Amino acid sequence: MREYSFDIIYATLEKKKHSDEMFLWLCKKEKEKLALARDRHLVQREALGTIERVIELDEYLNAFSNTPVCRMHPVIRTILRMGAYELFYMDSIPASATCNEMVLLAKKRNQERLAGFVNAILRNLAREDGKKLREKITAEKKNIIEKYSFAYSMPEDLTALLLETYGKKTTGKMFESFGENQPISIRIHQKNASKEQVRKELEQAGIEVRDLPHLSEGFSLYHVESVEKLPGFSEGHFTIQDESSMLPGKVSGISPGDVVLDVCASPGGKTFHAADLLKGTGKICARDVSEKKTARIAENALRLREEGVEIKVWDARKPEESWREKADVILADVPCSGIGIIGKKPEIRFDAVSHIKDLVELQREIMEGVMPALKPGGTLIYSTCTICPQENQENVAYLEKHFPLKRESLDAYLPKSLQNKMTKEGMLQILPGINGSDGFFVARLVKEK
Repeated sequence: MREYSFDIIYATLEKKKHSDEMFLWLCKKEKEKLALARDRHLVQREALGTIERVIELDEYLNAFSNTPVCRMHPVIRTILRMGAYELFYMDSIPASATCNEMVLLAKKRNQERLAGFVNAILRNLAREDGKKLREKITAEKKNIIEKYSFAYSMPEDLTALLLETYGKKTTGKMFESFGENQPISIRIHQKNASKEQVRKELEQAGIEVRDLPHLSEGFSLYHVESVEKLPGFSEGHFTIQDESSMLPGKVSGISPGDVVLDVCASPGGKTFHAADLLKGTGKICARDVSEKKTARIAENALRLREEGVEIKVWDARKPEESWREKADVILADVPCSGIGIIGKKPEIRFDAVSHIKDLVELQREIMEGVMPALKPGGTLIYSTCTICPQENQENVAYLEKHFPLKRESLDAYLPKSLQNKMTKEGMLQILPGINGSDGFFVARLVKEK
């Protein structure tokens, strides 16, 4: 199983691939060898755990190597990171087994000449008391940014941004939540099944089903081995969707007969939420920038029996004249830094801050491209899966300044548990570790008539 974990870690950290996509690709490619849920779990745990803790792991390795991790051969760097993760975070594996297996892995990956180096570093690490080593390194950190960066294995630029924005206590809670196992959230597709029916089907299959923390649209599921094998999945009774990403549909005010345009729509969660709200009336159109993305929407449309959804490749930065003032509601879940979903995609942490400036520019270009499609009196729902004010509150202020848009309170659409001063002003920021779901931002703006 270690070779599969290696492939995911190497591709993610050295080749800038996506860990979740790599895991799914391996499960399909090695379907027979990864047939058991236990084996898939072991591969995923080691791969994602190593990626998640890599900043901390590199500190441990640097303490025992004359060659800094950043200068090591990428294969050796990956193997040592895996070994360090096993030693400090997988107590059920004997240290001797970790050292031996990592040496064998180095040889299998054509690094036999460095197998001794791997063995020496890991055996030295294995002799250490992990708690004491952690305390020693923490004591050497000069300030709160360095301490939090090491403690939570987060880049210093991201740590500094969130400490400045949210303070020590909230930032610590968010960072802790990124490392926790989260349940799977589903939204009931009411066209195909009732909430009671779905709960009964799942509980009869032995799945632990709980209500979502805030919304009534779906459930949280625990102890799920394979989503595709859940009763009702292939029949389109529900779709996998985090509670926070149900918010755009929840606050949209979509009603039967509306014309709805969903831009940046892939994989289609918000599109099909809108379709459910339309109840077979009106019009729902899903747009995204590539055929690969629209293919994912089409695949989900087929499973959910939503043949009436119009799906089209469209660069949302470019206005489409045929849509001028046609949309009653525009859903714009724009590309963002993704800081709110680091718990699901740990590699996001490494480049998130460096991309923010370019992303803000892209987000504004997209809004300029879609605004002509909105009717006077129509509603724009702007959302992201980040917790960065530049991409959220500051962009809403930009929209109000440059377009005939005015924020409208969200309180009429939200449960009491989510209402606050910010929601009265037309915005909601969900924080991971605080609100019980992924980090998310949503705003409701209405176009002047």
